[in-house]
Amino acid sequence: MMQINGKKLQKCTALALSFLLLLGTLAGCGDRAAGSAEVGSTNTYTPPVNEEGYIVITIPDTLLGGNTAEELEKKDRADNEGLSEEEISRLAWSKLLANEDGSFSYYFTPEQYERSKKDFYQLGRLRDAESGEILYSFVKDAEYHDIDDKGIPWGITVFADRDAYYSQEVINGMKAIIGPSMILARYQILCGVPEDEWSVHIILKDADTHSVLEDITYGEPGI
Repeated sequence: MMQINGKKLQKCTALALSFLLLLGTLAGCGDRAAGSAEVGSTNTYTPPVNEEGYIVITIPDTLLGGNTAEELEKKDRADNEGLSEEEISRLAWSKLLANEDGSFSYYFTPEQYERSKKDFYQLGRLRDAESGEILYSFVKDAEYHDIDDKGIPWGITVFADRDAYYSQEVINGMKAIIGPSMILARYQILCGVPEDEWSVHIILKDADTHSVLEDITYGEPGI
């Protein structure tokens, strides 16, 4: 098994910028194949609410996906410009702010936090946040493994059509490996994992033979 630390992941994700910006909207993307919505996470962690009524979740610079925190904040401000408070309340988060150390923070209302936590859980297993359908036709299934006693997954196994995967390996690697790894890492942090302790073990398998195509650990092994 190959292990890749956070700094290497940051470099690897530069090509995934546009894909991750789409994931950042917590909306489904890409071509779809039928899947099944299953029971979500059993994690019950809820962070405290600050004096402004927000739950603040900080994402480290190792999970920026080829962006800078300032670029993410600028895009978030542009996306939210002109929206009413009611419209913002229906978004995945109220605001995204860059921090001086290069990280960024999501600002959630309690309702947004619970909703986004469920959505990140679904997206990490390559499913549409609402329908539960698999996001990409070359992916046949994707499920979490190494789930700890707090209901937090530390790994993902993705079953893919081998020929379809290798037909566009760079793009499909972003979709089936890098993207879900970064989403699960963010989900872990939403569940209370310290921002420097996230870890994702992702295994890509041939859907027909179950032979291993990729076996990678990003971050520091968590369990």
